Amino acid sequence: MAEHIASKGVNVGIISLEMSDYQVIQKMLSRKTRINSYKMRMSTLEQEDLDKIAIASSEIAELPIHLITNAMTLQQIETVTRKLKNKKDLSLLIIDYIQLVKNKGKFNNREQEVADITRTLKLLSLELNIAVVGLCQLNRNASKNEPTLADLRESGSIEQDADNVLFLYKENESEEGTLENITLKIAKQRAGETGKVYLKFNKRNSEFKGVIRC
Repeated sequence: MAEHIASKGVNVGIISLEMSDYQVIQKMLSRKTRINSYKMRMSTLEQEDLDKIAIASSEIAELPIHLITNAMTLQQIETVTRKLKNKKDLSLLIIDYIQLVKNKGKFNNREQEVADITRTLKLLSLELNIAVVGLCQLNRNASKNEPTLADLRESGSIEQDADNVLFLYKENESEEGTLENITLKIAKQRAGETGKVYLKFNKRNSEFKGVIRC
């Protein structure tokens, strides 16, 4: 998503609390070059692969993507986002992921803490006129059934504050292979319809593709 939007000349910020900048860039290179990410991790690349990576690296470097891996608290995220808006005219912020964000405020429980995080991000989006995409974890039992809004982990405020809620899941958990059938469920859309979109996920290079089912 970040690459596609940035390719249109739009400034995108990625705040990763789960992966290092090296891991994120490695995934981007794997997707762009179609090289198996396992070969990158194991350093078993051939000269042809290295040539592809060199070209892809220069193309990715030209994209207006701002990768931040040292903003761990809500307050740090706010500061970084405001700077990117003022200096780079930021239009999209992606946070990976909401439940890893820490909040320096005092709260009675984690649910209240997450509620404050989602509300603050909502207000930040409105104030700066940017889109905020926050990745989330689901409750553990969600993997056994089709996920619902009640499965959003740690706080119902995620559902309340979000304009749109999208779930990615496998309908057939026993399915194996390099290509997986993934369902994108639009569980909430404030300005449109809900429904499902069917995707193919290539595990080798972390790439999603849309498919049509009759």
